[in-house]
This record gives sequence, C-alpha cells and structure tokens, in this order.
Amino acid sequence: MKREDITALGIGDEATVNKIMDLHGADLEKQKNTITTLTAERDGLKTQLGEANGKLAGYDPEWKTKAATAQQEADGKVAALQYEFAAATAVNGMKFTSESAKKAFLADLVAKKLPLQDGKLLGYDDFTKSYKETDPGAFVSDAPAPHFGGSTPGPAADTLTGNDKANAALREAFGRVSQ
Repeated sequence: MKREDITALGIGDEATVNKIMDLHGADLEKQKNTITTLTAERDGLKTQLGEANGKLAGYDPEWKTKAATAQQEADGKVAALQYEFAAATAVNGMKFTSESAKKAFLADLVAKKLPLQDGKLLGYDDFTKSYKETDPGAFVSDAPAPHFGGSTPGPAADTLTGNDKANAALREAFGRVSQ
C-alpha cells in the first residue's frame, strides 16, 4: 500500500494517512518477523533431519534400502489382498456345483492375474466364458432340472403284453400249461 493509494480513496488529511501507514507498517513488520522465525525453525528442522539421517546411516548403513524393500513388500501384500477381494466379489453371484469347484475356479482366477482397474478385473467375462467351456460341470446349469416324480404309463391290468403272449406261445409249443 502506498500513500497515493490512500489519498486516491478520498482520505486527504495527512495525519490520517500517516496513522494508516504506521498501522500498515506495523502489520508488515509483524508478518516479516513471523516469516523470519518460521524460516529459522524450518532450517533448524532440516539440520536435525540431516543429523538424524546421518546417525541412522551410522547405525545401519542400509536403512534406506531396507525401508524401501519393506514398503514394496507392504504395497505388494495390499495389492494382492485387493486382487483377491475383487476376485471373490466377482465370483460371489455365480452358482457352482460344489464348494470345491468354486475354490478351484477362484484359484485359477487368482493364478491368471487379470489386470485390476477400479476394483474390477479386466477380462473377467472372457475368462469365465472360457472356463465354462473347458469345465462345464463346475457350474450349475441354467436349464431346469428334469422332473422324475410322476407315474409312467403302462399296460392296463389283466392285459397281455407282447412279451407275455410270446411266453405263452412257447409254453404251449413245449407242452407246458400256461400260467
């Protein structure tokens, strides 16, 4: 802020302009002191961090490598859990003929390592279609099961079938009495 900016606002009294400039200057000095203090604290913390890293390197020279390896292992485990969860979620609605068929399908799906994007397995539908073609017995059929509960039609009572007539003719030919 400049004196000209204040006078352009219509404040023409020189004493008032001086007071405003003094207040503004005090605010600026306060902010400058805060910045200086924070800069000094930051530089001190950077120094402490450098010393701590130096001490760590003295205790265990390979600490950065170990930390990076541990981070990679953790990331790998998290990715594997996310993949297994996505696979289990995808398989959830499918109907299998047995629990072991479901486990085998899941194991093959996990072994396939389809790419995972936004919690969904890319290529899952193609994998399922191919699996159904190679092992159709693992899945419950969509066709209704045949019904085997009703009676079957047969000859009426006291009616001779073709077999009964043939047996009677053979008995008569050999001289046996028909039963």
